[in-house]
Formats: sequence, structure tokens, C-alpha cells
Amino acid sequence: MNDEIAEKAMRALRGDDPRAARSTLARLLEQAPERLDIQHAMAVTELRLGEAESALERLDKAERQARAQADETAAALMGNLILTKAAACEDLYDPAGAEACYREVSANEEGNPRASLGLAYLLFAWGRLDEGKAALESYLQAGLDEAEALDGNRAFLTSLRAFEAGDLHPRIFVEAHRGAYVEFFDHHARQMEAKGWIAEPARMKRGDDGAIVPVIAEGARPYAAERMDLVDPSTGQHGMVGDEPMIVAQAGFEPLARAPVLLRWPERDLPFPAWISTTCPWNHLRIQVALAEPSSAAAEELDAIIGDWYRAGFDGAFGTHDRGRLHTIDDPESPRDAIIAWNVDCGRAEARAVDDLFKRLSVLHEQVPLRQVVIGRGYVPD
Repeated sequence: MNDEIAEKAMRALRGDDPRAARSTLARLLEQAPERLDIQHAMAVTELRLGEAESALERLDKAERQARAQADETAAALMGNLILTKAAACEDLYDPAGAEACYREVSANEEGNPRASLGLAYLLFAWGRLDEGKAALESYLQAGLDEAEALDGNRAFLTSLRAFEAGDLHPRIFVEAHRGAYVEFFDHHARQMEAKGWIAEPARMKRGDDGAIVPVIAEGARPYAAERMDLVDPSTGQHGMVGDEPMIVAQAGFEPLARAPVLLRWPERDLPFPAWISTTCPWNHLRIQVALAEPSSAAAEELDAIIGDWYRAGFDGAFGTHDRGRLHTIDDPESPRDAIIAWNVDCGRAEARAVDDLFKRLSVLHEQVPLRQVVIGRGYVPD
């Protein structure tokens, strides 16, 4: 009976219905809480639902149980438990924890393709390119994966080496994401403007003194004014141009769009280390800053600089009089100690918004030392 329910849960999981899978697995765990396979399936389901903390707690418990059992069943599942734990660590911005998991599996199962690939792409996203290339080369030499996977990852490595050999500036990935998104935005804006819609209007209201001021969401930073992608002025209906982060391939380096790779901004240009990710969606641009000497005062000064930069872009500093504004900015978050991150919808602003941000951060760096800055997806290097 347990196996019948487990199979039903796996079918739900394979059918891209994690909520149904969780419901089935919860019933099964009530009947057989000792089953490591069901605990693992539940953790996978929780990850798919965005519940990484719960998944990691469950996996830690299952790992302890497996080590205590020390039988064939536990041994067979241990690798999968640790690999899923690595995924949970990545979701929780713990690259060191994920690295330890991948290396443990590789030590116990030499050539395990999932561990080798996981480690390689983690290192790429963490700015450790030489180590990542070595790990990916080891995976390719082992040849233990399917031919299609081997070919795809070989293309990725070839593309990365070609970029390095070409001595190109990493800003091309910012420009590619910006260019493709703006083209996409313009296409939809033209269609809707023909129907009377307006592109990039700010959300405004009349203040207590009668002046027209931007709407700031309750609890948001005072600089977090908002622009809508599109609005129908006759009804007030809002429209979005793409509701998901838009990942774009750079011509000539298309494989690098598959996963984040942190590429170093030329050291001669900035007084602090900075990185551009090969995946930096313009409509969901992630800005990550690590403080060298973290304190509440330093964090406030950094937030003020980001706020001034955002409001300048909101008001058109990186566009023209009628288009090219920053649209929204999320509240800052701290994925790890001393790291502060913001997500910005850059709308149709020009790519020089990034250059302007670096100039402002360079001035701040003289008073508030910055350890690392990352634009796009990935992990701030240690």
C-alpha cells in the first residue's frame, strides 16, 4: 500500500503538480514516517514550492536517520539526500554548504554526474571560474552522463573559454539583456498605444499640501516610487510587459544563458571588485553589495546611495524626456551577513544606468568600503 501511494506521489511530482504531491506524501508520512524515500520526495516537493528552509530541515533529519540506519536502503538513498540538500543550500544562499554537499557525494561516488555538474555550475555562479572549468572538464572526461547532456555542457565550456579568449567586456551581457527586453517592451507598447494605453506612467497621488507626488507603498523605502509598464487611462487598468525575469542569450555566446557565470568587471575601472552575471534580466536586475565593514550605519549609507540612484533613473536620468525610466525597486534584503541586495525593474532605461551606479558606489567606497558588487544572478564571491 505504501508503495502504491508513493508511486501516486511520484506521478503527481512528475506531472508538475507539487501541491498534489505534497498532499499525497503527507498522508503517506503519517502511515510510514520512517520511510527515507518519502521524506526525500517531500523535501523535493517543498523545494519546488519554494519552501527551502522546511526542505533543508527535513533533509537534515533524514540524513541523520540514514547514517544511523547504515543499511543498504539508507546507503542507496544517501547520495540523493545530499544532492537535494545541496539544492536547498543554493536556494538559501549558502554556496559553501552546497559545495560541501557536492564534494561529499563526489568523494563517495566518483564521477557522479549530478554532483560534478552541480559543483561546476555553483562555482561559476560564485565567481570561481578556474575551479568551475576544471570541475566541468572532469565531468566531460568521465563521460558518465547522457550524450545530449555531455554535448550541451561541452558547448557551455567552449563558449566560456571563447569569451575569455576574446578579451571582451562583461557589460555585453547587460547590453544584451537590456536590448532584447526593450525591443520586447517596445513591441507591446506600440500595440497598446494604438488602443489608447500609455507606457511607463508613474503612480501618483495628491499630497496633503495639494502637490502631485509619487505613490509609495506602505512600509516601502521612501525612494521606492513606482512606474507601471502600461495603463489604460480611461479605466485605470494596468498591464505588465512580461511577468517573469527575461533571460537573454548574448549572440555568439548563447550557451552561457543557461546558467549564471560571474565575470569580473575590469579591475582598472573600479576601486572595488565588481562582477557581471551572464544572466542579468533587465526587468528583474539584481544588485548585490557586500560591505567590507558591516554596520547599521554603513548599510544606511549604502541604501541612501541606491535610493538616490533609483530616483534619478525613475525621473529619467538614464533615458529621454518621454521614455527610458526605472520602474520599480524592491525593499533591500540580506541573503547573507554583510550582503545587501535589491531587485530593480529597469524598464526601458539605458544600459548606462549600470555605469552610473558604479560611479556612485565608487564615491561611497571612499567612506564606506565595499568588499564586492555583483550585478545579476549569482553568489557574491568570498
